[in-house]
Parts: sequence; C-alpha cells; structure tokens
Amino acid sequence: MLAHLGVALTATLTMTLTAPMTAPMTAPMRVPLTAPLTRGSAAADVPQPRPGRLPGASASVVANLAGRPVQLTSYSTLGGRDAWNWDPARRAFVRGEDPVTVSPDERWEAILRRDTRAPAAVRFRDRSTGRTTDVELPVPIEHTEHGDLYLDTLWPTWSPDGRRLLVNVFAPGSEPRSEGVVLIDVPSLEPRFVRIEKALITVGGFQWTRDGKGVVVRWGRNGSSSVRLYDLDGEIRRTWHVRGRPADQGLGTFTPSGRRFVTACTSLERAACVWDTATGKAVTRIRLAFNEKWGTVLGWYDENRLLASTEDGVGVVDLRGKVVETLLKADGKENFRPSFTARRPS
Repeated sequence: MLAHLGVALTATLTMTLTAPMTAPMTAPMRVPLTAPLTRGSAAADVPQPRPGRLPGASASVVANLAGRPVQLTSYSTLGGRDAWNWDPARRAFVRGEDPVTVSPDERWEAILRRDTRAPAAVRFRDRSTGRTTDVELPVPIEHTEHGDLYLDTLWPTWSPDGRRLLVNVFAPGSEPRSEGVVLIDVPSLEPRFVRIEKALITVGGFQWTRDGKGVVVRWGRNGSSSVRLYDLDGEIRRTWHVRGRPADQGLGTFTPSGRRFVTACTSLERAACVWDTATGKAVTRIRLAFNEKWGTVLGWYDENRLLASTEDGVGVVDLRGKVVETLLKADGKENFRPSFTARRPS
C-alpha cells in the first residue's frame, strides 16, 4: 500500500466517521428517477475520449482510445475534490461530485454516494433508457464512542460480465479491516451484504475473479500478507501466499483467461508481480515507473500486457517491462488520478 494513500485514506475515514448517527437502519430502498438524462448504446460503438488535453488538468489523452479493451471513465483533481466523468452522449468529460464507474458492456453507470450518517447509496444510470435509480446499501451500523455510525464504503467495482457491482464495506484504522462487501445484481438492482471480516483493505480492496464467481483481497498486514479467494457467500476458497495487493484497474487482477493474476508488489509498489493462478508460483516481476499520485500497477490490458505507469503517464507495458504504447500523458507532480475500467465490446 502506498504510504501517502494510506495516510489519505486514514484521514478520510476519520473525518467521515466523526458525525453522530441518529437515523435507524432501514431496509434497502430503490428509488427510480424517471427523468431521462442521456441515451446511449451498450455496444462497441460507444464514443471514447479523443486525443487532447483533459479539462481541469494538465494531463492529455495521446492515443485513440476507440476499440480498446479498457476505457478511461473518470479522473480526479485537487486531491479528489473534483471528479470528471466521461459522458459519451456529450463526447466530453463533465465535472461531478463523485467519480463514475461504467459496466464492461457500457450500458450502466454507477456512482457511490458515501455517508456514515445515513446508509450509503449507489446511483445507477441505464444508458439505454436514461433512467436513474438510487439503491440504498444494506450497510451495518457500528456502535462507537461517537455514537452509532454506518460503516464506511469505497471502491465500487464491476464484475467482468457486468452482472454485479461490488462495494467494499469496512471500519476505519491505519490499516482498515473489512466487514464485508455489498453485491448488487444487475439489472434487478437488488443489494446483498456479504460479511467477510478482517481482510486488509489496501488500495482497491476486494477484486473480482475472471469468472465473476468469487472475489480476492489482501490478507494479513502490510509487509507480510497473502491474497485470499472468497466465494460470493463469503466462504474462503483459497489462499495464495504471494506478495502485494490485487491490481484494481483496467481488466483487473486476472488475465482474460484467468490463468495469471497480478499484484502491486515491493516497497511503495514499484513493481508488478505476475503469478500463475493454478500453482501460485511467480511468473515474473517487472519494475515500473513509479507515480505517487496513482500508483504503479493498474491492472491487465490484455492477456499478455499490463496497464501501468510509465515515465510519461499511463500506458501499455509488456511482461518484460517495455512500454508498448502511452495512452495518457500526465505530470507526476500534479494531483491527478485517472480511472480506467474494463470494456467489453459487443
């Protein structure tokens, strides 16, 4: 876990969990909002960001992102206080309060609304109809010296098939520990809390397996940890005694075939470690350009290449550490953090 992100995360958790809690726990609620926003297609022709400077930042897209297996869905500036989300109908990035995450088929958008004074909620937007729906998360209450508070939530992540959205649920601390995850089925938008306690919530938290039938997470403590696999009922299925945390962007932790997985490893995550899924043995370790703002290892780009930091920004890197292509140029000193998610053209 990056040191600066650990400090920032701790500060965020502390601030969000200090307000007294008075509202009682309620049943999950879905509130449809019928006013259409934008209309889009869940097909391969969904417009992608074009080369050029990004609004509100000095970063620039420098490659044609159409037809890629990944999509640049959002980025944040000013320490996360400004989020810019890609709107394919407007063909532009639009400023918002929170970052959006987009399903791999590009039909659904989801925005997490965090709150410890009331249950957190996810706002879904169906691009095919323009309808938005707020889904209240069944997040447990924690009894603290500050009163009753809902546990915190972070990092909504789509399953590879786009059938579920995962939201991390955890208690605060210098090394935050999980309480579980909320899984939301799509398109029914039914949420379900799955209790998985004491996993180490470093950057990204829980990540999906390639088949979408399980989740992996870091277990142990910083400097001495492993990666655990859970099924969707919260039962432990396997432990890999490997270094680092599961990668959280692009195609995620596992290759499209599921045969390999990648972790951000070594001190300050200056390298990518690739592991064989079946045996847990090391395949390779690649030293990468380090960026303290968004990390180093983002995730897989395809079966044999990674989405990772480069000296210029973010790009495609092969398993020898060679930069194949730069997608995004960004000044490492700027408080800029991009978010790439999987894209599955239909």
